[in-house]
Amino acid sequence: MTDTHVPWIVSMQGIAGVVITLVIAPTMEALGPRKYLLILLLPAGIPWLVQAFTPYLSLFYLGRVVSCLISAALGPVAAVLTAELSEPRIRGLLLSIEEITVALGQMAIYVMAHALPWDVATAVCAAPVILVALLTFFVPESPYWLIRRDRKEAAMESLKKLRSPTENVGLELQEITASIQGTCQITIRDQMKQLCKPQNYRPVLLLTAVFILRELGGQFVVFSYTVYLFRKAGVGLDAFTCTVLVGVVRLVFTVVAAAVVDRVGRRPLMIATSLACGVAEVVAAVFLLVDVPGSSWVPLAAVMVFVSAYGLGIGPIPWALLGELIPTSVRTIGCSLCNFNFSLFTFVISFAFPYLLDIGLGFAFLVFASANAMMTLLLYAFLPETRGQSLNDLENIFQPSQGVSDGNGVIEMARKSKHRETTQVNPKPPRRF
Repeated sequence: MTDTHVPWIVSMQGIAGVVITLVIAPTMEALGPRKYLLILLLPAGIPWLVQAFTPYLSLFYLGRVVSCLISAALGPVAAVLTAELSEPRIRGLLLSIEEITVALGQMAIYVMAHALPWDVATAVCAAPVILVALLTFFVPESPYWLIRRDRKEAAMESLKKLRSPTENVGLELQEITASIQGTCQITIRDQMKQLCKPQNYRPVLLLTAVFILRELGGQFVVFSYTVYLFRKAGVGLDAFTCTVLVGVVRLVFTVVAAAVVDRVGRRPLMIATSLACGVAEVVAAVFLLVDVPGSSWVPLAAVMVFVSAYGLGIGPIPWALLGELIPTSVRTIGCSLCNFNFSLFTFVISFAFPYLLDIGLGFAFLVFASANAMMTLLLYAFLPETRGQSLNDLENIFQPSQGVSDGNGVIEMARKSKHRETTQVNPKPPRRF
């Protein structure tokens, strides 16, 4: 294996996502989120063992491709299932836990890569997958999916397992049924028809743009080419030590995000952290383009600020919004479309980064900063607040507003959502704007 293989190995995650994402929606809708999750997880440890112990480069690539396909196929189901199984008061926390586990796993990989032989570190990656597969047997099926299949008794049993056998879940079941009634669909073709409605395609377009700009902002590069990045920047500390520090910082701030996201709200955290990431990249770019004696620590500090801001906001929250903002009637296809674009631009930026380095690391950081600046403006203009609101409340939050002079219902909705956030402790269900 040589340096020419590295861009392909790193970008394989994006390639796999592009290939498989658009078939995820019909498969998950046909099987149900729980069964789909179980089928993916049971064999997921095998390709890691193949990568660890095969003496052949071709088999290594096969193991890498299969592990990336499974990872990409798992992408949409976690946000969908968590959003549909959890109560509004803890939904933000539970959706953030997904990103916490990503940060924890990434930090563990950085430490193992530093302390263990490569094949041992790779083989260990099979262990947590087996554990998660076993835990999935205890997860009930989504009541939303069961209602779409007209299995109301099964949906009632699922809700009782999730809440409490003694709790009256009749009202919640009625809300779920009401949110689906009139838009109930089985096929992806039906979901595509529903996607033509403004209240359905607007959140999909918004979140697609967020994921694209987030990837163009360099997050995948920072976490995948970490050692390369610090060596190229000429940081005084050992590059592997800096990489472990990146993992620790990301984990700490992702945990902080989970603790505060339901108190502060999604909108202010997203806007503030997107801006902070862009500013950190501009600072790093300036000190890399202008050779200032004794300033080798500045790019390291800037990257740590970027990692902190990413872990606090733009890392975990978009996945939470994926489960919250996309309406039930198009949630499966909408999440798949967002993941398709996420995977496509993950591939583009991870494959292109080594070639950007030939131009200069400072120039690359300026490109990333411009994407974060555009995302900040997009979030300020269009992102509503979802804190404390049920999925039923959020179904029509992107409904075109009535009597808005500029015709832009989304902008007016975002402004009024921001006003509610600053004037009410417990937000009321949103009006149709």
